[in-house]
Amino acid sequence: MQNSRWWYVSKYVNPAETIARIDKQYGKITSSPVFFGYWARVSIYRVALKDVEENLHSLLEIRTCSCGLKLSQDQDPKEILTSKHHRHHTTLEPEPNPRFRGKVGKRISMPLQPNDWQHEVDKLWDTSLQI
Repeated sequence: MQNSRWWYVSKYVNPAETIARIDKQYGKITSSPVFFGYWARVSIYRVALKDVEENLHSLLEIRTCSCGLKLSQDQDPKEILTSKHHRHHTTLEPEPNPRFRGKVGKRISMPLQPNDWQHEVDKLWDTSLQI
């Protein structure tokens, strides 16, 4: 369903399949540069997979929920918490009472990141839960 204020993206539908496809593409990783490229591609899908497995909703991008709900650029990202348009991760049916993940800390990460570094999406999610 397309709407001017919100719509759905299919990027995070079936993250396990996406991870398997990336794994197959990379094969056995034998060098650090290849590992970093692999990690850059697969890490967000691992975060999405955890939300699917636990049927919890959270931000994966600034205005995109793990269920695929995407808000328009003019909306406050915190509106994800009050939107009535969430859907179940696997059936893609409307989910009127979604369960949201609690604070995430350093969920979206990259190799060799400093201990005090937190991804901007994780920061936004953790501060959004304080409303």
